[in-house]
Amino acid sequence: MTTADTNRGASGYVVRPWLGPQPSDDPELQRYAVLASLCVGDGAAAVLLPEPDGARVAAASTIDDGASGTLRSDLAYESLRTGRLVVLTPAESAVSRPEQPVGFVAVPVTTPEGARVAVLFAQTLVEVQPSQVRALGELAVLLAAYLGSRTSLRRAVEAEAELQEITRINRILLAFSEALARTSTVDETLQVVRDLATTQLEASCCTVVLENDGRFDSLDRRGLPLDRPLHYTELAPGADHPGPYAVATGEGVFLDDRSALAERFPGLAEGASAHVDGEAYVPLRVGRRTGWLWLGWAGPHHTFARTRRMKLALARYVGQAIERVELVQARDAVARTLQEAMLTSLPTVPGLELAARYVPAAEDQQVGGDWYDAIHSCGVTTVVIGDVVGHNIAAATRMGSLRSILRGFVADRVQTPAQLLERLDHANIALGTGTMGTALVAQLRGGFDEDGSARVTWSSAGHLAPVVVGADGTTRTFEGTSDLMLGVLEYDRHDHAATLAPGETLLLFTDGLVERRGEPIEESFVRLAGVLGGVGQAPVGDLLDVVLAEMEATGERDDIAVLAVRPV
Repeated sequence: MTTADTNRGASGYVVRPWLGPQPSDDPELQRYAVLASLCVGDGAAAVLLPEPDGARVAAASTIDDGASGTLRSDLAYESLRTGRLVVLTPAESAVSRPEQPVGFVAVPVTTPEGARVAVLFAQTLVEVQPSQVRALGELAVLLAAYLGSRTSLRRAVEAEAELQEITRINRILLAFSEALARTSTVDETLQVVRDLATTQLEASCCTVVLENDGRFDSLDRRGLPLDRPLHYTELAPGADHPGPYAVATGEGVFLDDRSALAERFPGLAEGASAHVDGEAYVPLRVGRRTGWLWLGWAGPHHTFARTRRMKLALARYVGQAIERVELVQARDAVARTLQEAMLTSLPTVPGLELAARYVPAAEDQQVGGDWYDAIHSCGVTTVVIGDVVGHNIAAATRMGSLRSILRGFVADRVQTPAQLLERLDHANIALGTGTMGTALVAQLRGGFDEDGSARVTWSSAGHLAPVVVGADGTTRTFEGTSDLMLGVLEYDRHDHAATLAPGETLLLFTDGLVERRGEPIEESFVRLAGVLGGVGQAPVGDLLDVVLAEMEATGERDDIAVLAVRPV
């Protein structure tokens, strides 16, 4: 096989030689070289392809056992450079290389658009004939078509690869976005970030570092390497470290491996974790606080331009998610404080046991419009259960307004439950609050009957009827109709009378206790009766705890208030 030495022209171009067939070579080009050598008969031929700094002999063939000598790729490069057909007699080629007089022909291979994509050249010991030049020209046309199709195929493959990479990045962004949107606490957010950094980015370590009291601290040290955790946290803003540098510049610091760290931050290489090679410090912001998302890989990790933009976007997602949950948690804390301030401390009433529980909603702001109340005044114990529409801060505020108004009415004078609800409805409408909800007021009057029974007067504004459970486990509900809910219009309400036998427990509750998605309300009441039947003799506080547990009253979708009263 004929070979050629590397040629370097005066302008600095390089023509890389033919080194024989290589595994990465295109066998189709080799066939074109063979055909070209046949075109000149007893000679050698090759295909020259352009490269950024010169050209490369991509295929070669000879049928003269090397008699024509080294391939004259220097002459072929002139054809590639100028785009002109080169035909030389042995005497003409000997001008530049006297020791190698050969007949030579180089045909530029051009696309229909005029781009030079190759040169097909051949050499022989005798003069190249015009018919041979024409044959090579026809072969060059076929080679141009092949190279064009190969380029199109390569571009299609590259486009497919680029599309797959874009799709992969979009999936990663979507996975982070969807998962972070569902978090409700900072700890949950950090756990999601760690999990996704491992599964989606293949990082071995990950944490979020934020400014706190004048230094940068990791929010979650579980994501730091065990051997050198302090290398990545407790850093001063001006420290010579990739993290503070990323914050100061607003640009990410992406280190392919430990050598990149040693080159950019020489003083840090020795203190870095032995388990971390590639790293990324991606700046983020949480409110007014700055920091970075740190990612560490066990091996080298190169960040390309497209993945750099992806990581910057992910850091923004993380910062926004943390800011969101912090705001929600702060709002929840205010709401819980408000709710707790509105929940009543039950009075101590001789002859009665009272207990109450409140379960906040698991969704939204964990507070709501459900409430209970108990007031002992002028020998009358008034118990209230109510439910204002909604379960958020606004509902809790409206509930607090109704509760305060009703407490004032109860303390003002002795009136029946119906009269109290009428006054409450009048005030609610007259003050323009427009609060809608349900409520039930029951009164247990002093002077219990000789057998220990208590006389109960009650009135309902659209609320669920109370349930009574005896010491023997039997259950019943108070008989009487419910009137219109509060906040609709002023309405003549009705009182109902009932008694509680000794040991019987009166249970007042909001709808969150018995309403379940996919379960008819009648079935829920049957289930509640079954639960009460087993705890009728339990202390009222324990009774409520069992009821909430057995009824699976977790406040998943609505808050829950329950109140129990028992004559003793």
